[in-house]
Amino acid sequence: MMRRLLALAATLATSLGFSGAAWAQAQVYDPVPPRGSAYVRLVNVLPGEVTARPDFLPQQRLGTAPAQRVMAFTTVENVANRQLRLEFQEGQRRGQASFRVEPGSFVTVLLHATANGGLAATPVVDSADFNRARARLAFYNAMPDCPAAGVTIQPSGPAVFEGVPSLGTRARSVNPVTAEIRSACGDRASAPFALEGLEAGGMYSIWLISGTPQPQAFVTRDTTAVWRP
Repeated sequence: MMRRLLALAATLATSLGFSGAAWAQAQVYDPVPPRGSAYVRLVNVLPGEVTARPDFLPQQRLGTAPAQRVMAFTTVENVANRQLRLEFQEGQRRGQASFRVEPGSFVTVLLHATANGGLAATPVVDSADFNRARARLAFYNAMPDCPAAGVTIQPSGPAVFEGVPSLGTRARSVNPVTAEIRSACGDRASAPFALEGLEAGGMYSIWLISGTPQPQAFVTRDTTAVWRP
């Protein structure tokens, strides 16, 4: 059904990871992180470039192009009973956070603005369900002021996701498909964009972030990385 709705309009962006010899990256999730570890990634949903200084990973620079905003899910070792700390900066604004993650979990940390103009980091626990016969598609409502967001097939097709709360996520398994989609929060909608190139066993994320004059939405292919100090 989705194949018949519209032709393609753009290409998928790909997620960023580290560079260098200290990590190895895969195009699909490993079923679980290494024993005692969690997968953690940072995501910049702010208007400008972010410099992040976590105490559990190397310093990161997260840009504003879709492929620059999203890190790979990266192993953080020995997370049980451990407080993870993070400092980050966008221009003159600074933020900091501390949080815990469970061994075996996948955690996305959204770096975002607050209502008073400050910065905050919100960890989101991801579903780790994985079906190698299908593609996994997740949607992140990364707009702090959006109580519920969704994704629909264009021009007037069914909903792919509905009612995802602010700074929350939802995921589903789908057959590899091609479609044009749009993400929206009420009457605030992104431009239509392409969902294409999905592969069985691949993991993909749709992001809705604040923008001017309208929200921005894009797709990334998720990756995992193993980093060793």
